[in-house]
Amino acid sequence: MNLTFGEKIKDARKSKNLTQKQLAEKIGAKHNSVSDWENNKNRPDAVTIEFLCKALDITPNYLLDASPGEYSPAEKAMIEKYRFISEYSPEGAAAVSYILNREYQIALERKRQTVPMPSLPAEDLAAIECAMQKFNIRKAR
Repeated sequence: MNLTFGEKIKDARKSKNLTQKQLAEKIGAKHNSVSDWENNKNRPDAVTIEFLCKALDITPNYLLDASPGEYSPAEKAMIEKYRFISEYSPEGAAAVSYILNREYQIALERKRQTVPMPSLPAEDLAAIECAMQKFNIRKAR
């Protein structure tokens, strides 16, 4: 998913649990400036981009699309969670790997349009529900 410049700032800000006002204070900008950036009305200057990146723990390459291999804050958080699970809950890591591999294969099949969208078997749904409860994950609405 390609996010706009403003969406990347907003996503990173929210992943740090910061309000627009808090972020503005952190980098010495006006509150409405953060709103304008997030709504793609304008962009900050180079110095402010540097402050933004430090405050939000992102790179200028990610923010400016200079390098397609950069991870979003949400992706970084997922990697950190997986590493933590791998270290302290090998069975949890196995469950995550299983689900990730299964969903990846389903996505590949959908992309190739070789099969209709499959439904998960009941035992897979039960395993997912159990994992979601174990890790206190809420269902998306």
